[in-house]
Amino acid sequence: MLIVAWETTAACNLSCRYCRACATPSPDPDELSLDEALAFLDSIAPLQPMLILSGGEPLLRPDIFQIICHAVSLHLRVSLASNGTRISSQIADEIAASGITRVSISLDGASAGKHDQSRGPGTFRAALNGMDNLRGKVDFQINFTVTKKNDSEVSNIFDLAESVGARALHFFFLVPTGRGQEEDQISPERQEELLLQIDKERGQRGIEVQVTCAPQYARLARPEKGRGRGGCLAGKNFVFVSRKGDVYPCGYFPMLVGNVRDRNFIDIWENSPELLALRERKLEGKCGRCSFARICGGCRARAYARTGNYLESDPSCRLEV
Repeated sequence: MLIVAWETTAACNLSCRYCRACATPSPDPDELSLDEALAFLDSIAPLQPMLILSGGEPLLRPDIFQIICHAVSLHLRVSLASNGTRISSQIADEIAASGITRVSISLDGASAGKHDQSRGPGTFRAALNGMDNLRGKVDFQINFTVTKKNDSEVSNIFDLAESVGARALHFFFLVPTGRGQEEDQISPERQEELLLQIDKERGQRGIEVQVTCAPQYARLARPEKGRGRGGCLAGKNFVFVSRKGDVYPCGYFPMLVGNVRDRNFIDIWENSPELLALRERKLEGKCGRCSFARICGGCRARAYARTGNYLESDPSCRLEV
């Protein structure tokens, strides 16, 4: 299934340390208008993708529920990516009534100490309150971005996710884009340790687990848990659309391949030379020589960030081939 992530707005009530979007208190004046947004949704509808509405904080976009209702009317499966702090009981009711199938809430730690250090005082408690308000109304998941500052929290975030009733726990491994800095990334060796730990925990827990931005998980996951999961989806099964309508292979991969104001989305998706190359996977360097190239593919965003060549080796992989 194709996943389309759309950054609906730059506006956010927080200013998080690792923010990919470099979100701001106010919207970007060049964001897609409501009419442009609805036309964009119409353009992707024939593909019937899963749609993720992100930001910034999408709940700060005044017309977000009009957008959601239109997407649902097109029979799209729609998810909302939020920081959770704006989800009151009333907002949770609106989310449920709109047809949203799942809400993801980002945490940077399993306690206020770790989370608030990144996102601001009181934000951990506010995010948990948002989850409390969603419980029993809409499924929610926790998104946890792994960095040098919180890499000891893996077991704790599993405990928290189960205790609050999250439907899923998604691990993201930091890619140095937006406010994320290369020095905040964990080492390739530490990444592999954590992937093995996550897979072990996954086998012992009763919660759905996904790993993003660490495609090496595809070769490490035990067969009974689905070998092949975790490979890089950028440009293959995933695409990102910015608040201005720019299209990128993923949100951490700032290689422009088109704009929905200028071209129909399906034309971009089906004909972009860069997206076609990502699907063909004629990789270079050690990724090109690796026997796991088809199921893993390396993180194309990290290769691009490090070398400027999106087909080069993934610097976050410890294998030498």
